[in-house]
Amino acid sequence: MTPLLERLNITDTSMLLDSCELHKIKRGEIIFEEGGLAEYLYFIKQGRIRVFKEMREGNDITIFLRGEQDCFGEIGIFSGRHYSNSAKATENSKIFYIKKEALEEILSRYGRLSLEFTRWVADSLEASKAKIRDYLAFGSEGAVASVFIRYTNMYGIVTTEGIKINKPIVLQDIGRHIGISRETVSRIVNKWKEQEIIEKNNKLFLIKDITYFRKLLNCKNCAVENCVL
Repeated sequence: MTPLLERLNITDTSMLLDSCELHKIKRGEIIFEEGGLAEYLYFIKQGRIRVFKEMREGNDITIFLRGEQDCFGEIGIFSGRHYSNSAKATENSKIFYIKKEALEEILSRYGRLSLEFTRWVADSLEASKAKIRDYLAFGSEGAVASVFIRYTNMYGIVTTEGIKINKPIVLQDIGRHIGISRETVSRIVNKWKEQEIIEKNNKLFLIKDITYFRKLLNCKNCAVENCVL
C-alpha cells in the first residue's frame, strides 16, 4: 500500500507538514493507547511504528506496521473521539503530528488533499479487513501463511528456487502479529519445512511453494497492493 505522503504532490506535502510539530520517539515508546482521546494524526519522517490492539491480558495483534512517509492514528481521528488501537515505535523514530482541529480545517479547504486522504483511508481499511479475514477465517495455519505472504509481497525476491524473503523473520514476531504463541508458529513452520514448502537459512526464509499458501487463503481474488503488514 502506497504511503500517504508519497501520494501527495510537493506543494500539498509542504503545506501539511508546515502545520505539524516534529517529535523524536525512542524505540519501545508508546505514542498513544487504545481508549485515549484522539487528538493528533501522525506522519512518519523516520522509523517504524506498530499499531496494535489488545486482545486479552498480555496478548495483542498487529493491525499495521507503518514506515517512512506514511501516516497513523487515522482510526480515531476520522471515526470517533478515542483511539481504538495503540501505537508503539519499533525503532528510534521521528514523527510529525498535527492537531485534529488543524487537520480538519486544512481538509475542509483543499478538496484535492481531502480526496487523497479518503483514498488512503479506504485502502487502509481494505488492507485491515483482508488481514483480519485471514487471521480469523483460516485458523492458525492460515494466519501464519498470511503473514508469510505479506512478507513476500513486501520483501520477496523471485529466484529460480522460489521467493526469497530478503528480511530476517523472527517467529516470535509472527506470533505477535496474529496473537498466537511462538510455539504454535514454530510447529506450523516446522511442518512446512518437512513438506518442503519453505526453507530457512538463519532468519531468512525461502518460499519454495507459494501456491500452497495462496490456495490455503483463496488469494486469487485478493489485491496484492493491500496485502501488506
